Amino acid sequence: MSTSRRKLPLRLHEHVVHELGGRIVRGELKADEMLPVEDDLAAAFGVSRTVVREAIRVLVHKHLLEVRTRTGTRVLPSVSWNHLDPDILRWRFASALDAKFVSNVIELRRIVEPAAAELAAARATPRAVRAIEAALNDMATTTDVNAHHAADLRFHLLILEAAGNDLLLGLRHGIEGALSFAIRLLTRSKEEGESSHALQKAVADAITGKNPAAARAAMDRLVDRWAADSMRMISRNRKGASNREARRKSPDNTSVA
Repeated sequence: MSTSRRKLPLRLHEHVVHELGGRIVRGELKADEMLPVEDDLAAAFGVSRTVVREAIRVLVHKHLLEVRTRTGTRVLPSVSWNHLDPDILRWRFASALDAKFVSNVIELRRIVEPAAAELAAARATPRAVRAIEAALNDMATTTDVNAHHAADLRFHLLILEAAGNDLLLGLRHGIEGALSFAIRLLTRSKEEGESSHALQKAVADAITGKNPAAARAAMDRLVDRWAADSMRMISRNRKGASNREARRKSPDNTSVA
């Protein structure tokens, strides 16, 4: 069982978690497949058995693995996974995207975010409103992509917090993973970025103006815009992959219309 040659992080078990977790999420390790014994895994990754055990504990907690007495460690089917876990989302994002997964994120955002914006418009404190406006301003003024992503994520999470629902707030960490994935999925042009900013400003203005109906409608438009952009990107990727495969199979290796 070979492993990559990338530089190991400071915490060795995180490297093993990343490698094994990524292989499970990508389907390289199949549901109900048994993992090699600890000694073999330790040798494959160049770590101790203690490190392997710690990594397996993490993946068991994420419901990717199950440890059974006397029979060993097996891969759990995807229905058992915590699909909102940030690591699982990151591993899925790093692999080939599929329309079903993006559709799931679209549905989650449509269910949660418009309702949260509506509640925030009714309940947000002056301090919460200032924080939302500050995040919006940071998006507009930064030229750094990572800083923009961070401000964008903060904008959406602040709206969830401003909704004032403790149970919704309890879902924050799971929803944060999906939102982070959504924000980083698309690399927008300047024109698209400005258009998205206008939609985000409409959400913020409705919350500031304490207009719940307008806040829900504006967030609906924002999520719908992201959904349309995402599905177009997947369609382009599929078309590009199809064209590359056609060129590869073409006898003279020329472009195929």
